Amino acid sequence: VSILTSCQTTKSPATPAMPTYTGSAEFERMKSLVGQWHGESPMGPMNVTYKLTAAGSMIEERVFEGSPMEMLSAYYDEGGKLAMTHYCALHNRPKMKLVKSTPDSISFNFVPSPGIDPTKDHHMHSQKIIFIDANHIKMEGGSWANGKPEQSCPPMELTRK
Repeated sequence: VSILTSCQTTKSPATPAMPTYTGSAEFERMKSLVGQWHGESPMGPMNVTYKLTAAGSMIEERVFEGSPMEMLSAYYDEGGKLAMTHYCALHNRPKMKLVKSTPDSISFNFVPSPGIDPTKDHHMHSQKIIFIDANHIKMEGGSWANGKPEQSCPPMELTRK
């Protein structure tokens, strides 16, 4: 019981406030996405929700929310650099790290991930988020199968709801 109570966030006179989390520049940029987004994809309507959680230290992304293809990605800083884990409809969870950041985009590439053999397993291998303006983004993803890139879905443009 003492372990559980040490993780509670309900404030009481004996519980200090959590310190404000300030992440990498890229994490802080990702925080601007918090909210609901919508777009169209080859698989149909695409609803995406970004939510700040874990005392402000993680951004949850839900793609195809409410559908059988719903997937979740977690964005967080690791060693001061933005990283992500993608919980995929392919029944795996590739981890990716930031490889490039520009004023208009953030790009990730696959890093070794438990349970994924990149020489044979089908998996998401890259992700790029392009910031068009405050209410429009473009998502580009790349997948691999049998050790090489395969055709992925075309880039998907999303509009803030």
